[in-house]
Amino acid sequence: MARASRASTTPDRGRLAEARAEEKVLRDAQERKAARTVAGHSTNATECAQLLEMLGLYPGQDREV
Repeated sequence: MARASRASTTPDRGRLAEARAEEKVLRDAQERKAARTVAGHSTNATECAQLLEMLGLYPGQDREV
C-alpha cells in the first residue's frame, strides 16, 4: 500500500517542480525589471546600489530555490 501512495505523489512532485521553475523565471524577470527601473531613476551609482540593496537585489545575485 505504501508503494501505491509513493507512486501517486510522483506526478505531484513533478508539477510542483514545474511550478517552482516557472515561478523562478517570472521572479527573475521581475527583479531584472526592478533593477533597470531603479538604475534609470538613480542619480548615481552609490544611490543605485543602496536602493537595490533595500529591495534585496544585489549585482550578480544568482538565486536558487
